[in-house]
Amino acid sequence: MTATTNERVERFKTEAAELNLKAGNASNETKFQAIGLIAMIAGIAVAFIAYAGSGSLSDQRDVQTQTTFAVFGLTLAVAGGFVFLRYSLGKFLRLWLLRQMYEGQAHVDQIVESVKR
Repeated sequence: MTATTNERVERFKTEAAELNLKAGNASNETKFQAIGLIAMIAGIAVAFIAYAGSGSLSDQRDVQTQTTFAVFGLTLAVAGGFVFLRYSLGKFLRLWLLRQMYEGQAHVDQIVESVKR
């Protein structure tokens, strides 16, 4: 990095700190992302096991109980998928926004430099 790039990065950090924005905690995001992934996998496993187990039952009440467990597993998988997707997209979009801001500032600096010449 050149000296002007270092100055830009430091100025950007200073200006971002002055905004007092609430930033997400990276460790919490990673935890929630992992919890969502685990919930998806567990939900699919519960649904599959309940479905497979209901095939060998003859009493309708037992079959309905297994069906309830299968629906719960699918619900858990869908909810886990939403949690995983939310935190994955949150990380991606935050990185994308910071990159856009940095590139925009670089373009402004290039225009200012060309106007000075």
